[in-house]
Amino acid sequence: MIRLTRREKHFGAALAVIILGFSLFGLVIEPTKDRIATLKRVIPEKQTELNKLSAAAKEYMFLSDSRRDLRSKVASQPETFELLPFLESLAQRCGLEKNVSKMQQRVVPLGTDYSQTVVEIELPGLSLARLVDFLQKVESSDIMARTGSLYINKGRTKKDLLNAVIEIHNPKFSQTAVAGK
Repeated sequence: MIRLTRREKHFGAALAVIILGFSLFGLVIEPTKDRIATLKRVIPEKQTELNKLSAAAKEYMFLSDSRRDLRSKVASQPETFELLPFLESLAQRCGLEKNVSKMQQRVVPLGTDYSQTVVEIELPGLSLARLVDFLQKVESSDIMARTGSLYINKGRTKKDLLNAVIEIHNPKFSQTAVAGK
């Protein structure tokens, strides 16, 4: 066996401590520092992602509730309701029967369980106040009729009168959808 001097033993112990320190640094401290840096970068990203997901969940719940409310409103509408006669009588009540040049109805299927009735109304030579009054009465009625589109331009002969083309939409469930509800 080799005999070591005291100085060599101290040197060997110091060398072992240095090697142990570098090993500890390389195997434990450096990976831990890297992991902390990664977490500092990833946590805010994930927090932002979580906030977006939470907002999307709230929006989904709102839309789901709105859809449920809309379904119940549409389902509560009388089965015998027809949009075209309703709008004709509303135009008469507003004194617009002379202004109506065209009133045409079409049904657009929007899925297997519901469709949408669309009535296109052409109103040439109409004042803005009378147009707004008619639209307000459509929107505030008890039925589920809403203005889908509105095209307005100025009249060619009388500049204070407007020519308007309005599309009024009314959703309706099919009989199978109402029965399955």
